[in-house]
Amino acid sequence: MSQDYFVFLSKTEPFSFLPEEEIKHIAELIQVELFNEKKILFLQGISRLEKIYILKEGKAERFYEDIDKKKVACALHQGEVFGGISILLNESVVIRSLGIQDRTCFYTFPKNVFISLCDKYEAFKYHFITIFGQRMLADKTYSNLIANKRRDKDQSIQFFSNSISSVIRKNVLFCGANNSIKDAAILMKQHRCGSILIKQDGRFIGIATDQDFRNKVVAAELKSSNPISDIMSSPLISIPEHSSVFEAFIKIMKAEVKHLAVINNENDAIGVISNSDLINAQGKLPFLFITEINNAASYEEISKKQKQLPQSIYILINEGAKAQNVNNFLTAITDTILEKLIKFALQEIGPPPARFAFMVMGSEGRKEQTLKTDQDNAIIFEDVGEEKLESAHAYFLKLGEHVCNMLDKTGYDFCPGDIMAKNPKWCQPVSKWKKYFKGWIDNASPESLLQISIFFDFRFGYGDISLVHELREHLFDSFGNRKFFRYMAENTSYFRLPIGFFGNFIVESKGKFKNTFDIKRAMMFVVDFVRIYALQNRISATNTIERLELLYKKNIISESDYNDLSQSYSYMMNLRFINQIHGIINEGGEPNNNINPKKLSKIEQQTLKEIFKKIEKTKTKLQLDFLGVV
Repeated sequence: MSQDYFVFLSKTEPFSFLPEEEIKHIAELIQVELFNEKKILFLQGISRLEKIYILKEGKAERFYEDIDKKKVACALHQGEVFGGISILLNESVVIRSLGIQDRTCFYTFPKNVFISLCDKYEAFKYHFITIFGQRMLADKTYSNLIANKRRDKDQSIQFFSNSISSVIRKNVLFCGANNSIKDAAILMKQHRCGSILIKQDGRFIGIATDQDFRNKVVAAELKSSNPISDIMSSPLISIPEHSSVFEAFIKIMKAEVKHLAVINNENDAIGVISNSDLINAQGKLPFLFITEINNAASYEEISKKQKQLPQSIYILINEGAKAQNVNNFLTAITDTILEKLIKFALQEIGPPPARFAFMVMGSEGRKEQTLKTDQDNAIIFEDVGEEKLESAHAYFLKLGEHVCNMLDKTGYDFCPGDIMAKNPKWCQPVSKWKKYFKGWIDNASPESLLQISIFFDFRFGYGDISLVHELREHLFDSFGNRKFFRYMAENTSYFRLPIGFFGNFIVESKGKFKNTFDIKRAMMFVVDFVRIYALQNRISATNTIERLELLYKKNIISESDYNDLSQSYSYMMNLRFINQIHGIINEGGEPNNNINPKKLSKIEQQTLKEIFKKIEKTKTKLQLDFLGVV
């Protein structure tokens, strides 16, 4: 029988990669396991493997379960191996469940033999690494495995990724708007609750907290017979129940409230979450950062705090924080710093002569800042009379100089291209900005768009947001020139990823970054691709992942394209963060975006190659939609 096993293995990858004597050795160890009825052989995350299973004949399928719902991944084919990835990468605990149908036969051999073969033969091991890279991009089960490997095993809580359902108070306490303050206070005391929701005409309209009773009743000597609506905070600030802890933290910080109502898909309140709930359950990192920045008395204090960011990001990534949430954390910090510095500048130079908005662009505009960043900003102010224009421009230019100089001293370098609010060209009234965008669109050329694409990711930073909304509406209304999108698509389709025809990484051959490639340039294809469709479809969001989600919901891109691009972009962003942190903490240098592929694991290398393949395929859609070619 061992001869039959030998013939079978010799025709089956990856065993066919092995020397003949190794195949013979495995054939001698083969055991046949036959199953005659439908059953589950292994359960994900529970069953531990002691053997490798090779399907000889019959029907078997890998699947995972999500809230007790079976999700079929795919059927095993004859000769396909089950267990290789789990043994290599998950300490022999199966990543996927395995089920069989009717009569099914497996060939098996011991896992220690399999591990020995992987150690001795690179091509054999690489087969499983390649499969893992492909599955990781398509399936959360596999992508989560990478996060788990990075996470400190002693950490029981993932700060950023946890859902607020883990800390929510689900006993919703509420009363009517016409109930008295005294009645509400009695209810809160009976239920030992520090807040109460207020309901009117079947919907929740506000909230009253212990602080409201102290500040608005006791301190103000308000009568307890007054209706609770007299002291409630309204409108009610809420957050969807599926939001992450991080999103709740940021919303509390930005809204300057201490409680959020948690709502379900029907927009009904199902609970309340407070800042103390979040701090006690998940740690104090964002809260302390933002609080300390808000309390800073000078830009020097802010600069000291900003220098602590790399170590904090290092901790978050090791805890398994998603790249998108790390971006959001950095964006929240940067937005808070910008707001604080603008307030410093306004205190120094006096109140503005007209309404204005400080805009941010580029990576900051997309909420995708990393640890290597420079300034891209501008000022837009309302149109004033001709007699006031010169003095208004001089004021806002002075404001821009103050803010940009402080940003530079705080850790945000000057823009090499001088795209900053301290440049007179980018400190202009709204009518001038409208002319800028109209001219860029009407007179578009591939060359000019390479220089100005950064401006199409503008976002409100501080001031009067209505000016930014007005400019964006003007931008959308100006897209009558189809050449604009054609030229943007041409620039994007000409982009070359750092991968050669034979699947090798293309790296720098000399200079400071010899043997590396720029991961940011690879990511920019996704940024540019998504920006084109977002602008064409009047999507106001500037963040790449948010744009992708909205494009998918509008049926502009397919589900597979959405999954491929969002997962690929997030993976590259995470790799970029790790590379920058390594440069700062481990090498004591400046953060950069250059990655040496030889320093990546085989899994990371293969995953990147699969990512580049998937990104390359999206060019077909772009060329068909905008260039009329395939």
